[in-house]
Amino acid sequence: MWCGCLLPSEASARLRRESLNLCQELTRVTLECIRTLHNMVSAFSEGKADEAPNFFPKVVSLKEEATNLKRSLAEALISAGAILFSREDFLRLAVPLTEMCDRTEGVAFRLKEISNRGEIPEKLVLEAVTNLSEGVLDCALKLRDVTYSLNFDISKVESLVTSVETSERLVDDLYRNAMVKLVYSKTGTPVLLLMRDVLEMLEEISDKTEDAADASRMLALSVL
Repeated sequence: MWCGCLLPSEASARLRRESLNLCQELTRVTLECIRTLHNMVSAFSEGKADEAPNFFPKVVSLKEEATNLKRSLAEALISAGAILFSREDFLRLAVPLTEMCDRTEGVAFRLKEISNRGEIPEKLVLEAVTNLSEGVLDCALKLRDVTYSLNFDISKVESLVTSVETSERLVDDLYRNAMVKLVYSKTGTPVLLLMRDVLEMLEEISDKTEDAADASRMLALSVL
């Protein structure tokens, strides 16, 4: 909350730091959620599909944590009012981060259902999905570097955002490759439909990392 003993500029700077800390914590939780999903995907490719459902509760828990952090940020921004000029930019960063967690949960749910039914896709498909998941994780790791640079070295934000964009384009290629392998595999229709959703959601997660990186760029510009 704003303290009356502070000058408006001092209060705004403090509120910005607090809001940025919440966004960075949200980024950390989102990254951990995606990392957990990647471990779940890897279990399939390593022949341990029966262990995959064990990762689902952690994904759900992290997604709920991300939702709560976004709610806390929104409440803080509402309380700040007009004293914090860049508050819309913080929400532009928080929204795609929470959407990344939503889609991560969606992927994890589908993988859990596939594992429970014991209808595992072909090895070539699993390898392609694992590569795609790894690409998405790389996007999330680079996004973390972007958001953390907002505290320490704003001059590096632009180059780090470009790095996210480059990784996202690589994910697009991995997505297309995985989709072709899935369509031409001998996977049964029910699992094929679920795996198609998995691929599409993974690709959407990488799209959201680019959205979040763009929001970080806007935050950087607001303090230059």
